[in-house]
Formats: sequence, structure tokens, C-alpha cells
Amino acid sequence: MADNDDDLCIPRSAMYKLVKELVPQMRLSSEAKDLIVTSCNEFIHLLATEANSVCEKQSKKLILPDHVLLALDNLGFSEYKEDCVDVMKQMQEEVDKRKKLKNKLDKPGIPEEELLRQQNLLFAEARKQQQMIETEEWSKVQQEAQLALQRQASCSNGNSSNNLNNSSPNPGASVNSIMNSNSNKKDDDDDNYD
Repeated sequence: MADNDDDLCIPRSAMYKLVKELVPQMRLSSEAKDLIVTSCNEFIHLLATEANSVCEKQSKKLILPDHVLLALDNLGFSEYKEDCVDVMKQMQEEVDKRKKLKNKLDKPGIPEEELLRQQNLLFAEARKQQQMIETEEWSKVQQEAQLALQRQASCSNGNSSNNLNNSSPNPGASVNSIMNSNSNKKDDDDDNYD
């Protein structure tokens, strides 16, 4: 039963924090803190009951802020109405800011066709960059193959004339064979990832 009462009350830790922020220089005993929490809970219960009565008298099913303000008058707490109205305005501004922020995120103000066009441009630019990278890599592979061919040719020039007779009459064919073998290796590597 005590747990059920706590569910209908202001959280004690929040109330203690509020009291400490309002009067930081004052220390309160635990009994005083409990009394403040109990008084706040009783006041809220009394105000809600009176606001409900005002609502029922007006044949309404939903308690509105005006009903709460009338309940404050009926209970003799008219001096708090102005503060309540100020807090209500602040809260409404906060709610409006959150709604605007949510709407900005949901609807950025740019038509969907324009967003799609911008997205396609970004994709095209990314494809172009990827092609440039692949072209650079391919040219590096070709340069490495030519360097390897030159090294092989210089080594064979240093060897006996028998090696020269056995070498390929078309040096371009050797470059193509090296490049094809590198290309085949790349294809084999791609197959390993599938």
C-alpha cells in the first residue's frame, strides 16, 4: 500500500533538490523535508480536485489551464495565478520550440525532388572519384609492369647471347602478358570475397 501512495506523490528526490536550490544556505531535517513533500502532495491533490469540480460544472470532460486558474481563485490562492500563467507561457514556448525542431528535422523545407536531385549529384560525384582512384591504381600497375619488363630486359642484356635469342621478339607482348597475369590475379582476389 505504501508503494501505491508513493506512485501518486511528487518524487521525494526531486522535491529535495528543488528545496536545496531555492534555499541553499538552509539545512532541513528529514522530518521537515517529508513534511514539505506531504504538503505539496496535499496541495496538488486539493487543487486537482477543485479543478475537476470546476470542469464538471462547465460540463467539460477535459481539465484545461483555465479550470486550474479558477480552482486557485476558489481555494483562496489568487495571488499565485499570475505566477502560474507565467510558468504556463514558458512551458508553452518550450513545447513550441520542440515542435519546431521536430518539424525541421522531419521537413527540412526543401522539396523532395530537389533532395533527390542533390542525392543523385552526390552519388555521381562519388562514382567519379572512385573511377579516378581505379584509373590511378591501373596506371600504377602498368608502370610497375613496365619497370619489371625493363629490369628483365636489362638483366637479359647482361646475360649471354643465348638468352637474347630466346627472348620474345615483341617486348610489348611481354608487357601485355604481365598485365594480363596481374589482371587475372585481381579477378581471383575478387572471387575470394564472394
